[in-house]
Amino acid sequence: MPYIITSLCTNDGACVEVCPVACIHTKPGAPQFYVDPEVCIDCEQCEIVCPVDAIFKDIDIPAEHAESIEVNAAFFRQNKAAIGPVPFDTAWAMIRSAHEYAEMVGATVTAVVVDEAGAPIAVGKMDKAEPRSAELAFDKAYTAAAFHVATATLVPQARQPSLRSLVISHRGKILPMAGAIPILNGVTIVGAIGVAGSSRPEQDALCCRAALAVWQNPGH
Repeated sequence: MPYIITSLCTNDGACVEVCPVACIHTKPGAPQFYVDPEVCIDCEQCEIVCPVDAIFKDIDIPAEHAESIEVNAAFFRQNKAAIGPVPFDTAWAMIRSAHEYAEMVGATVTAVVVDEAGAPIAVGKMDKAEPRSAELAFDKAYTAAAFHVATATLVPQARQPSLRSLVISHRGKILPMAGAIPILNGVTIVGAIGVAGSSRPEQDALCCRAALAVWQNPGH
């Protein structure tokens, strides 16, 4: 049951800042923000912080704002292109870029690229990387794909009951640790990259940034 933003929205943006799965978007000239019903996890954070009470759960929305359910859904039908996953060649180039950065800073890592559902596309382990780094890199990438955010942003929530319940429901594959970022094409998530093996998770995250530069290059 997703949350819905109604026409009462004043484009304050507070909801965007607290959304744990980055499901709230808008575009230049749009009159309000919109919640992607396919991504919303019903966490209620947006409703709590909205300064004008413009957000309701879909089953609780007042009758005079019922049309907002379709307005939110239509925004994403129009603005989320049907885009395939990251091509293998691009995924492998991203992994090589992560490895090159790791080598430059004296780290040995494993990098994993997954699709939007968290299924692996490509895995690359440096020669001296710890064997378990492959599992950790995949879990990080899976988490970034599931939440649509960099995993570093989830670290403060690691002990919250809501996140711990999601770890259980995802069979332990959710890993709120720095070292993975989603891969986006506009507002559409097409995958994520995760890195593990550095002495510090923050260094894994920098490897991810090096990899993402390959995707963000106009020639990707």
